[in-house]
This record gives sequence, C-alpha cells and structure tokens, in this order.
Amino acid sequence: MIGFIELSPANFFAAVIVRNDTSRMLSRMGHDHVVRAIPSQGRIELDTEQVDALSFELSFPARDLIVDADLDRPRVGLPGTIALKDRDATADNMLAKNQLDATRHPELGFACHGIKTGTDPRMQASLTVRNTRCDFELPLDLHVDPHHIRARGQIQLSHADLGLTPYRAPLGALQNRPELTFVVELDAELNPTR
Repeated sequence: MIGFIELSPANFFAAVIVRNDTSRMLSRMGHDHVVRAIPSQGRIELDTEQVDALSFELSFPARDLIVDADLDRPRVGLPGTIALKDRDATADNMLAKNQLDATRHPELGFACHGIKTGTDPRMQASLTVRNTRCDFELPLDLHVDPHHIRARGQIQLSHADLGLTPYRAPLGALQNRPELTFVVELDAELNPTR
C-alpha cells in the first residue's frame, strides 16, 4: 500500500541519552539526560511493499529540543524527575555557542537513505549537527503491514562523530561522557494516498 504517515509526539519519538561522567569530582551534582526532538514538519511517504526504498529528511529546531521531560526519562530507562531550574540550565548549556550553537545552527537534521530489510533490518541514516553530517547504519526492530508500521532503533555514537565535544563545567569538575545513545521509535498508521 502506498500512503503517508503524519508524525506526531503520539506516534514518533526521537531522543538522545547523554551520560554524566561519574569519574569527575562533582559528578554527584550532575545526572544523565534525555533530550527529545520534535520535527518541524512531520510527513513521511511510504510504500509498504517497497520499504527498502524509503527515503525522507526531517528537520528539528534546536530551540524546541525538550530536556529531561518527566515522561521521557522512564521511557529510556532513566530514574527520577529533574527540577525545572536544572532542566532550564541544561537546555541553556546545550544551546550555547560551545555546544549546539543554536544561534548560528538553528536546525538539526535526521535522514533515512533506505532500509535493508530481511532478518537483520537496518536503516541507512544520517544526523546533521552544526553542519557536520554523520552517516551510520541504525539497527531496527521493524514490523510493517499494509496499514501500519512499527520501528525502533537505537545506536551509540560519540560527540566527536558529530563534531562536538562533551559539555564540561569550569575546571572539568562536572562533565558529560563522550558517548551518546540515540533512540528512534515510530508506531503509526499508514494513511492512504488519495
């Protein structure tokens, strides 16, 4: 079936898990983070009989990233809730010039360049952050029928893969670990193309 998916927070979840470096002197003052991205446009065209040809690009406004939302933390296995002032401070640090530099680079990108189907499905994907593109294969748990698609992928990349350095507080007393875990989930009905 040929159709389209309208992405929404109800059927699409894209996030990165950022880990606190527990070897640092003040690490107990920090915590692991989950940062969720909401696409600025959310429509994907799909032919369920040719999933391997799937191709799309999504754009995520950096200033719309959601840090440590109460519902997102348990979804990715992180404990507890984070005070609003701490979430705001994390967001400010994340958007700063030495991190995402949201003023000069207001958009982040995620693209699918095809899917290898079969017993070990993988998405040919890329992330673009601060004009640095990182290509990778995203392992997928993929289920497709004529009217529905369910996919979940998770991969570990590093700050360096994206041209970034981990956040570091003054004197390095508090710092994030180099690795980043990206999670993408889609559970959506396919709308027929008219």
